[in-house]
Amino acid sequence: MSDSAVATRLERAVRDGAEALFAVRRADGVVDPGGDRFSPANTAAVLVALRTARAHGVGAGPAGEEADLCQQAVERLCSAQRPDGGWAMDGVPTETLTTAVTAAALTLTAPETTRQEVAAARALVRSRGGEEGLPEPAMAGLVRQFDSLAGERDPATLPRLPLELLLLPGLARRTLSLRLPIFSALALGQSVQRGRSGLGGRLDAALRPRATGIVRQAFERERHAGSFSGDPWLTSLITLGVGRSGLAPDIVRAATGWLSRTALPDGGWDLMPLDITWSSFAGAALLEAGYAEDPRLVPVREMFRRRQQSVPFTALACPEGHWGFSTDRSWPMALETAEISSLLHRLPGGTDDPHVRRGIGWLTAMQDRSGSWSLAVRDSRPGGFGPCPQMTAKAVVALLDCGAERSDARVLKGLRSLAEEQRPDGALEAMWYRGLTPGTSAALVAFTRAGQGGSEPALRARAFLLRSLLPDGSWGTGGHDPGAAADGDEAGSCGTVEETAWALHALLVAGEAPDSASVTSAAGWLLDRQERDGTWPGAAVNEYVRHCYRYTDRVLATALAVKALARLRTADGRQTRQEAGAA
Repeated sequence: MSDSAVATRLERAVRDGAEALFAVRRADGVVDPGGDRFSPANTAAVLVALRTARAHGVGAGPAGEEADLCQQAVERLCSAQRPDGGWAMDGVPTETLTTAVTAAALTLTAPETTRQEVAAARALVRSRGGEEGLPEPAMAGLVRQFDSLAGERDPATLPRLPLELLLLPGLARRTLSLRLPIFSALALGQSVQRGRSGLGGRLDAALRPRATGIVRQAFERERHAGSFSGDPWLTSLITLGVGRSGLAPDIVRAATGWLSRTALPDGGWDLMPLDITWSSFAGAALLEAGYAEDPRLVPVREMFRRRQQSVPFTALACPEGHWGFSTDRSWPMALETAEISSLLHRLPGGTDDPHVRRGIGWLTAMQDRSGSWSLAVRDSRPGGFGPCPQMTAKAVVALLDCGAERSDARVLKGLRSLAEEQRPDGALEAMWYRGLTPGTSAALVAFTRAGQGGSEPALRARAFLLRSLLPDGSWGTGGHDPGAAADGDEAGSCGTVEETAWALHALLVAGEAPDSASVTSAAGWLLDRQERDGTWPGAAVNEYVRHCYRYTDRVLATALAVKALARLRTADGRQTRQEAGAA
């Protein structure tokens, strides 16, 4: 194919991908893939929460209506069970966590009619080492709790969730981060159901109001809607704990009502909405593709402005000014806050946008003392929702995009933390995405944008990406995927659109020649996988529960592919105006 033919094909791919993103933009500005996003894990959690709340005398509506919803969900779960006995979302390999919680939910809610399905599921979980084989200890504990509710495990054998951790609010926040309301709810329920005697019992009784207060603060912050971050999974876990306690019945009634109202027409419950995440990925891609002045981006910009949070999350010591992943009251996310601050600054009028200043102010206030960024609580402990290299890199780039000098202390501290967290092979991890490609790619962009593309950490990150290129021209996990290993899948052997796009974009930003073998092979791989409607297929790279529970997303995959190919289209060995301005 001639150079002109390749250029024409590239131009057409970027244009068609951009138009595909605009085509799913809602009137309110959200870029929404739509469709049924049925989640077996969320459905299982909701079934357990509704059944437990009703058993403790709290329900939001007529028992018959709720029973019908649950029966429909059970039927859908049974029809969605795979030949191997397991479950996961569409496009995702069978997951141990999802299978284990679904088996427990079916045992609890429909024991007589689902014996065969449950037996097959439990056999699969045992063949994978049981819940002990899960990479996340908190999820192993959750499986044990679900099993105890289903009568498959003695509740007395479960570890105690210590309410006394709440005596030290700062330590509790740094240890648990966004899990603090969930922990408070589950520990509350356990303290009532497994009451201690003597001093321990008196201590639990004294701390129950504190645990209830943490949950109530989140409940009231979200306007008493009953949802927690608009997420069926989080809402179910909190409902389960508070429902078992018998305390705060108003919260349980509101939550069970919200869960009942959000059931899918065909049964079950879906994954949480990602309004802001979808739209930020799409917006970044469209800016890279040259659509900054397109009037179709105006509703997206206004949606971001409306959904910036004006209410602090007091229980987490989190100030206002951030973004979450869906509404203007969803739980705080450093990654979205960095992405949207950068995006709004690059849109027309962005240099004077007060929303940008508030977002950057939030990021500044939330930088860890080490220089990194955690998800939502400053100085969170490593692991879980603690310091994340990808979030740190994105925050550094947001600061640079929004006017910070390369010598800015926030930038330099962020880069130092990236260098300290880099693995010996040059790779870095990401909290919300599998493997090593997204975190390493984000770090390489941050070092380059800060004028340190020739530094040792940047060179090692670049070398890692080039070594990780698969023979077919794509990128996969970079050879590190504990989730796949735990679920019996071979890690990193197949490339994905998302990982290939992340790596390609980063290498181009770092100065890789547009006609190099790595670039041309990756671009060809991406071009060959664009579909007739202009989109790209999503893969199981997006983490909902780290290493344990994943989902695919067509909007995210399409946005990343458009962004990478748009960068290639304009690559000519010179800085873009945006990067020159950050110098």
